[in-house]
Amino acid sequence: MSPPAHRLLVRALAVALAALALYPLAQIGRAWVEYTGTVGLGLEESPPRGFDGVRWEDAAPPTASGAVRAAYVFPRGPAAAAGLREGDRLLTLDLRPVASAASVERDVERATGAVLAYGVERGGVERALDVRVERYPTFLYPVQGRLWAAAGWGFAVAAFLHLLAYLTVAPLAPRSPRARRSQLLIGAALVWVAGNLVRLLWVEVWGPPPAGPASGGAALAGVAFDALTLAALGGWIAYPLLLLDQGIRSSRQAAGLGAGRWVLVVPAAVLGVGVTLATVVGHVGPLPPDAFAIPILFYVCVYVAAATALSFGRPAAAPPDAAPPPRWSRAGSAFVFALSVAGAALVAARVAPGPQDVPTAWFVVAFQLFSLLPVALVSLSTLRYGQFDVLLLRGLSAVAVLAGAFVAVSLGSLALDAVLPGGSHPVALGVLVVVLLLVAERTAPMVREQVQRAFRTERQRARRRLDRLGDRIRFAVDVDALAAETVESVGRALGARSAVVFLLAGAGTPAERWVRARFRPEAPTFEEADLEQVWARVRDEGRVWSWNEELNESALPRGYAERLDRLGAALAVPVTTGQGGAVGLVVLGRKARRFTVYNTEDVDRLKALAGGLALAVERLRLLERERALVRQTAEAELATLRAQINPHFLFNALNTVAALIGERPDEAERTVEHLAGLFRDVLTASGRALVPLRDELRLVRRYLAVEKARFGDAIEVEVDVEAGAADAEVPAFAVQTLVENAVKHGVEQKRGGGRVSVRARVEGGALVVDVRDTGAGLAVAPPPAGGADAGGAAGDGAAADPTAFYGVGLRNVSDRLRQLYGDGARLTLAPRDPGTLASLVVPLAPPRPDAPPAAPPEAPGANEDANGRGGAVGDVLAPVSPRVVP
Repeated sequence: MSPPAHRLLVRALAVALAALALYPLAQIGRAWVEYTGTVGLGLEESPPRGFDGVRWEDAAPPTASGAVRAAYVFPRGPAAAAGLREGDRLLTLDLRPVASAASVERDVERATGAVLAYGVERGGVERALDVRVERYPTFLYPVQGRLWAAAGWGFAVAAFLHLLAYLTVAPLAPRSPRARRSQLLIGAALVWVAGNLVRLLWVEVWGPPPAGPASGGAALAGVAFDALTLAALGGWIAYPLLLLDQGIRSSRQAAGLGAGRWVLVVPAAVLGVGVTLATVVGHVGPLPPDAFAIPILFYVCVYVAAATALSFGRPAAAPPDAAPPPRWSRAGSAFVFALSVAGAALVAARVAPGPQDVPTAWFVVAFQLFSLLPVALVSLSTLRYGQFDVLLLRGLSAVAVLAGAFVAVSLGSLALDAVLPGGSHPVALGVLVVVLLLVAERTAPMVREQVQRAFRTERQRARRRLDRLGDRIRFAVDVDALAAETVESVGRALGARSAVVFLLAGAGTPAERWVRARFRPEAPTFEEADLEQVWARVRDEGRVWSWNEELNESALPRGYAERLDRLGAALAVPVTTGQGGAVGLVVLGRKARRFTVYNTEDVDRLKALAGGLALAVERLRLLERERALVRQTAEAELATLRAQINPHFLFNALNTVAALIGERPDEAERTVEHLAGLFRDVLTASGRALVPLRDELRLVRRYLAVEKARFGDAIEVEVDVEAGAADAEVPAFAVQTLVENAVKHGVEQKRGGGRVSVRARVEGGALVVDVRDTGAGLAVAPPPAGGADAGGAAGDGAAADPTAFYGVGLRNVSDRLRQLYGDGARLTLAPRDPGTLASLVVPLAPPRPDAPPAAPPEAPGANEDANGRGGAVGDVLAPVSPRVVP
């Protein structure tokens, strides 16, 4: 078929579809015109359909006591409020005998706002009940207990999932037209299901909307219910139109419709205007708002059927290597298509919007819920780029906590009713609620953690691997090792088909060079020559590029983006410093597993990792400069350079806090408090030669609290101070250096972690502080206090220096002890099984009057030498490097 003929056919089908969708409304209009022309009188306004909250059934067989019985009585309906119960037999209605259940329902439907006199028989006793007939809640079916409960739970689950889907898509919408369309579709469906859920809960709690003239609160309640119904129906009308639009965009057969799409908007506009006028004015001609239920339901059936039918055809052209629709989409579309066709046929047979027989009501409720399946079918291609699994776990955690609170309050109230005379007292119930709140504060974090652990996904495991990589990259000893470990870990964690990392070593120096590391020899075939072509633009822009529009943050020109795509790149993440300069690029190919893609969580983790990489590269550059300065300048100049690297510890501590906020917000708050106190103590102690042990241990406890927040149960802490020892003075930062040394070089280096214990006592006129860890132990055994040097010539006889294997930090402590106390203080390290014992012995007598002040905090990495264990004095502002095994 030629293109013009194809376009003409498609547009003709669109006109036919729009006309078919308006078929029930056209039938009502035709009947209205015929009646007016035949009788010569206009139709009067029809009142809303009445509702007494009872499903009447013909008795089988009929008896003399009544031929009609109440098969179901809605607990919040007018009849239940008047005293009617299930099984009651209806004898008279407004003093007239009843003939059948159908006649009773007709009389009730026409009596909206009136009070009917029911003559019923229960257990052989006749009763007279006055029942006020209210309005029927459109599209709600309280005709059977099981159906009402199923509808409530069904709409609750649908609203929960749609809310999570909307929150998932919302961050993607600003960057992607496809995501914006999905957001509109999910939003319309959410308005419908959430509005219907609220209406259902309203009727469950307060009963059906009032009928007839009302005043005060009743009138306001009626207006609010009508507004809620109108909003829900607006979402219900918009949803099929948006769904059909998505189907047209994804179908190659419907691509020729073009500007003819406006025809498909006509049914939605007509129905929307009609139901709005009927709700606001009270009627459109003779039609009340309820009369639009049949046309709306038929329109929804037709449009959903058309949208799902488009999925059977050939899909529209997709980007190269794009993941195809889910394998089950055709089966799901076929199911919804069949359901929609059956629904259209049922509605065409004049399904009334009011009380239904139970099978029909079940079908209508099921159709309302199952017709939402196309949201998943259409939006899944967008949702997979978001963090739906993360939001789902958080939602499940919140639901679990709320369900536990509800059960606890309910059972506690029942227990109070059973124990207290006369039932639960308000004060007792208030005390119970307070106790449960205190318990919930303690148990809620554990519940969330258990739920997340039970439903841990592959993406969460990838997140943990990247977090561990973030902790390790700060220990890298050179840029080459840093690049190699990064590309290997990132490629495996994210399941990339391939990856390449470029880092700029020695930036701003004559030795500047690119360091490249690859993961798997596949695309992206990204060489240094390719990097040079896009580097200037990437460096200046500093934003993530993605071949997929939902994740792309970059505004790279088309030529640059096409080149990256041809090279097989799926993601390009610049490694940028805090000053905005770029020092590297991480390029990932597409995922190795079919039908899997990167999502926003992957991008966020890579951006955080890129920030850590930039800090690590800058740290290595500064350390290289530091080594040069050590050879050329004095210690004062060296300290000035080290102060530039202090943000490392803050960066990692804030990363820990950021990770805790979503899962354990209370622990995140405590960690921030410890971190603030830690910096305050450091600033207070700087420049002081001696501080009370009490103040030093406060600094130690805060430092250990931050480290415990990072490593959790992998580190155990014990502090024991004998009476009288807390007032003794020690060199500032000395004990903290030993504790940090035990954590970084002992516990952290041991698989499974360990314990750090600090014990202080007064012994023989001196303060003794022992810092013991059960970690990895000493890399090198300390030399003996005397004897021949193992590395010297025979007979050399030179005594070995017991501090020769110390790093800069421990040597700094040892030097300060010598300056303060001469030979009266000592620092020793000894191996233990397991771990290491560091002992600090300080005399209680005051030091020499010319004692120097406390040294400024040292820099990370400056506490290492090639011989073994070290620790930086006051290095609480930056993580230390691992011990180096010679």
